[in-house]
Amino acid sequence: MPELPEVEVAARNLRRWMTGRKIRGAEPREGSARIFRPAKPEAIEALAGARFQDLKRVGKNLLITLDSRSGPIGVWSHLGLTGKWVRRAADEPEPPFARLTIELDDRSLLHYTDTRIFGRIRLVPAAAFEELAEIAALGPDPLNDGIDAHALHARLQKIGKPIKVAIMDQALLPGIGNIQAIEGLYRAGIDPRRPAKSLSQAEVNHVRQGLLDSIAFTLAAFADAGADGGKADVTYVEERRSENPFLVYGRAGEPCPRCKKKGRSGTIMRIVQAQRATYFCPECQK
Repeated sequence: MPELPEVEVAARNLRRWMTGRKIRGAEPREGSARIFRPAKPEAIEALAGARFQDLKRVGKNLLITLDSRSGPIGVWSHLGLTGKWVRRAADEPEPPFARLTIELDDRSLLHYTDTRIFGRIRLVPAAAFEELAEIAALGPDPLNDGIDAHALHARLQKIGKPIKVAIMDQALLPGIGNIQAIEGLYRAGIDPRRPAKSLSQAEVNHVRQGLLDSIAFTLAAFADAGADGGKADVTYVEERRSENPFLVYGRAGEPCPRCKKKGRSGTIMRIVQAQRATYFCPECQK
């Protein structure tokens, strides 16, 4: 599933592509009725003539504000499990699994692609995103607002779940998903199985820094691959033939990179927590 870094890359690219642009038209593709709401032709047609005003990312949510003759129109986009926004020139082939195509006034085409069709695109009257329950329930965004380690520690003191499960709560840390939780805890040296309320303030400080370092690392990997900037389509680590840039995610049975540097024999282990795979090193994540 796209997490904070992947959605941040989508936000940056959409700003690059849409700033100063007007929508010439929008066309649904196969499967769009499962994604777009209201699922009516006139709803999609209402995007024609609207001009880009603003785009914000909160957690895993893209909040696009357009200016139309009838006033502001909001577009809420959630990428679900496999969703992507990609750009093509008018004479280029349409990408596979396109569900919605938006033509801009420079003749470029923005395609929303989604293999498994779990994404969501909603029109929001007057761009009143704060009235959406999905947005109102979110906590401060780790990248936009930072992570208040003292406030996080206070919240975790009330949670008996494993720390890895706890920090994936979008009301606590929006945008943190399975991969970022795994990588952040590895960087922090914290065992993902520990009860959240057992962590000291000093350990929560390490979790905060571990998460921020993992987000920065992932964004840098996308920039190096050309995805942040639109030179290449973003690829998710779960896709076939995609590279795995992460330290421990998906590396069960491999030597722990931190232990290896210190001459230890730690090996990455895989367990399941809350129906999600967790990877960690039991030697150095105490």
